Amino acid sequence: MTAVQEHSMTTTGPLDYRPRNSRIGAWIGAAVAFFGFTGLSFTLGSATVEGGAVTIADQAAMIGLGVIGAGIALSFLRLRVRADDKGIEVRNVTSTRFFPWQVVTAVNFTDKMTWATVELADDDEMSIMAVQVSDKERALAAIKHLRALLEQSRKS
Repeated sequence: MTAVQEHSMTTTGPLDYRPRNSRIGAWIGAAVAFFGFTGLSFTLGSATVEGGAVTIADQAAMIGLGVIGAGIALSFLRLRVRADDKGIEVRNVTSTRFFPWQVVTAVNFTDKMTWATVELADDDEMSIMAVQVSDKERALAAIKHLRALLEQSRKS
């Protein structure tokens, strides 16, 4: 699905946006963690410098560390923002939250920010990690789309 779909000037359609660069980075990080620790486990040898033994369990533990590292890296594949005429759903690494447009006061994304934020009526703020500065024009188009949906909700 495309990140931003243009519709008529009177209505703005739904948005389903995922970052591109961090997804690539997550896959690369996962591969490096898994294959790095797996390779390291096979190069340990059978004895340590002090004379201790390296067992199969030690090698399995090293591979397990690689799996854990890969899992942490792959958790960044969860990043997503969805928005429609009802509100905005923000999925970050560990949480998913939905905000109706009535509680959203602004969608912020300045050149000093790593990712966008949604400002709420109770003076709270939540990061939109899916909209990242590294995605450049795609991220700007997504912010414009989110702001258009916010304005559209205020008019109706």
